[in-house]
Amino acid sequence: MNENDLLHCAQELKAQGKSIRQIAAELNISKSKVFRWLSTKSDNENNSLAILHCAAPINDETTTNCTNKKNMENQNDNYRLEREIALKKMQLDHDLELRKLDHQEKELELRKREIELKHLEKDSLTRQQQIEENKIKHQLKKWSNEEMQLFESFDYDEIEMSLSSLTKKVKILLNLAQQIKEHIAAYGYDPEEQIYYSNLKQVITFLFEVQETEGDELEEDDNPSEIEISYEWPEDYMEYIENLGNFEFL
Repeated sequence: MNENDLLHCAQELKAQGKSIRQIAAELNISKSKVFRWLSTKSDNENNSLAILHCAAPINDETTTNCTNKKNMENQNDNYRLEREIALKKMQLDHDLELRKLDHQEKELELRKREIELKHLEKDSLTRQQQIEENKIKHQLKKWSNEEMQLFESFDYDEIEMSLSSLTKKVKILLNLAQQIKEHIAAYGYDPEEQIYYSNLKQVITFLFEVQETEGDELEEDDNPSEIEISYEWPEDYMEYIENLGNFEFL
């Protein structure tokens, strides 16, 4: 053991209540050295107490300064913490605003697409409506032209044809009338304003009466294609037929 270790052991043995002689014998050193070591320790402890006692006022001032310094440090820490919290809150508010703006932009984009889709649907519906109306107008114009040509060929007198041809003529007009009726309902036209449609129904009614009158005279064995019938348009009906050639939905 070196001297410091021996001194430490001596101090421990002294604390255990052993005498200088016992310590010297146990550590195999002279009693005078043990006495000197232990005496030196006691003096150092007394000197330390005296120094502490004399320096007490200085330590109080130092303690106060340290306390003040610590308080300032705590205040600075609190300020930094509050500042960090405020900055964090500002950042969160900024992020929230960005999210709101992004959400608004997405809603606007969605609304824009919905409007575009509605316009496309409306355009598609309008095109479909025009296609249907043009088809109806074409068939009515064709029927009107054929009827006027037929009327002219008979020198504006009674028109003659087979009963089966008349039946076919009526079926064509009935089919067109049904298409027009459905078209008026589908696209919100006012039936009361459809003058041309009213003309068509009057034409159909006239031809249907001719068909029924001639049909009532048929025998069971009669062939409609061999039965000749004739009809003459009333004067005002010629205007109706011409109107069908210029049919419009009103």
